[in-house]
Amino acid sequence: EAGSRAGLIAPDEKTFDYLDNRQYTPENYDDLVDDWKNNLISDTNSKFDKSFTIDVEKIEPQVSWGTNPAMVSDITGKIPTPEEFGHNNEIQIQSAKKALAYMDLEPETPIVEISIDRVFIGSCTNARLEDLIDAAKIVSGKTVNSDVNAMVVPGSQMVKLEAEKLGLDKIFKDANFEWRESGCSMCLGMNPDILKPGERCASTSNRNFEGRQGSGGQTHLVSPVMAAASAIAGHFVDVREWS
Repeated sequence: EAGSRAGLIAPDEKTFDYLDNRQYTPENYDDLVDDWKNNLISDTNSKFDKSFTIDVEKIEPQVSWGTNPAMVSDITGKIPTPEEFGHNNEIQIQSAKKALAYMDLEPETPIVEISIDRVFIGSCTNARLEDLIDAAKIVSGKTVNSDVNAMVVPGSQMVKLEAEKLGLDKIFKDANFEWRESGCSMCLGMNPDILKPGERCASTSNRNFEGRQGSGGQTHLVSPVMAAASAIAGHFVDVREWS
């Protein structure tokens, strides 16, 4: 991984509209927007090492299979062999072998054939109000698979209260999800919210290192809608095929 203290992205009109008239929006918001438009941009004479354009419409739903976020496959794909993953890099090949051993998975296994024991929809990464709205649409009128324990942990108390105003808590509880207080919870295995050794979890958190959610726990990173659909099916599924 690489790290930094901060990352700056030039805000756009969608961002400005989202922040307008919210509870903690400053009274001088219009002045701030003018300032951001003038200053939170790249200089006109900036030089970049590389520029990338990504068409996200062509990206399939992703499911991690290993022990870091880079070890990931399309939902319609299979777990790669260590050699396929490593691309002749021996360190990466050995890393993939170690990850597969920890995750108790075999190369060439279709992602949709991987069963799960737990589902965690939460974390500061993927438990925004919009995430919960989308996930609730998936589970509405359905029931969590009998072999799966599923929970929803809103990303903040404000998100929780807004979600409850919309009735999302009832939708999740009717589908046999636990509706929890906001907090870190199973993202990092806090308090009793941990995986048992060998338990496999579809998680909307952002890290899947060994033991992250509990000693011996096996974490698969997915989006909120993918986690929701997997909770119903009991295994990973392509959420695009769900109405």
